[in-house]
Amino acid sequence: MSGLVLSLTDRQPRHVQSRAIAAVNLQRERERDHVRSIRTTGNPVEVEYRDKPASLDAWYRAQPVKPGRINPRLVLSADEKRLYGLPASARLVDLRGMGDELDHWCVCVFPVLHGYVVGVKAPTGDGGVGVFWRKSYKASDYAMRLSVEYGFPIQERYA
Repeated sequence: MSGLVLSLTDRQPRHVQSRAIAAVNLQRERERDHVRSIRTTGNPVEVEYRDKPASLDAWYRAQPVKPGRINPRLVLSADEKRLYGLPASARLVDLRGMGDELDHWCVCVFPVLHGYVVGVKAPTGDGGVGVFWRKSYKASDYAMRLSVEYGFPIQERYA
């Protein structure tokens, strides 16, 4: 359905396109919440996620650091991965210490062994969270998605 809606709006003005995309994303999120509530309780109940951070980076920054550790534990459930638009097999990687330190926020793509790490990197050593991708075209697509969502430039792009 979403492919049909988006292809019909291609010929419409920009504000119509953005409203259509927002409506499709809202519908998908409600369907996910509905399925999750049925799985947990067995009864279809409407669930609203007001406490869910808006982005993966916001989720990372909201994680508590346990005593004796330096970084938060980077683990998402399968449902949380779906909410952030990630595949169920996605692995999260801390971006602290990866690449050059920059004085501005940016979307970074790092080639690593057997794949690529893509994420939003904070300035001056604050780190961030990235997602490991095996295929270069998937890493490139995710980097473009992050760049559009945040409005940050892509610092390195290998795809």
